[in-house]
Amino acid sequence: MRNHWFMLAMAVALLVSACKKKDCCVIPVTPDFMLAQKNNMAWEAIPAGSNTLGDTITVSAKSNTSGEEEEVGFKFVFDGVGYYTLKANENYYQIKKSGTLTAKYVADPTHLSSITIISYNQTNKILQGFFELRFLKVSDITPESHQDKVSFSEGKFKVTFKY
Repeated sequence: MRNHWFMLAMAVALLVSACKKKDCCVIPVTPDFMLAQKNNMAWEAIPAGSNTLGDTITVSAKSNTSGEEEEVGFKFVFDGVGYYTLKANENYYQIKKSGTLTAKYVADPTHLSSITIISYNQTNKILQGFFELRFLKVSDITPESHQDKVSFSEGKFKVTFKY
């Protein structure tokens, strides 16, 4: 019986000494991101201007495509982790070129746009979640140059507030 306890103690000692303390407990920090399927194509944007004002959270992101800057965003009254449906004035999508607005979209009234907040770290001011957004074009300075409908599906985001 003593031999078994000795072997167990040796095995535990070997396992503990094999672990490199500096490598085993390091959790990598993921940079902020916004990803989705935009009209069924992979789309990626850089979060910009995400902030809080009272109990309202705003998340926005920008992406450059073919010399144009796309901007998408949403705002909502934050009440903790959970599912939020967005009203028409709580999300937007627009396209600019050289700082000039070239196309503007509004929320599609036939689709329920939504976000799901899966985590909020108050200490580090990090918000993570999913989103589904659909838009209809209302103006375009170059007719026929932009799609009439834009859909963001399977959206994921992580933002850090800088306030």
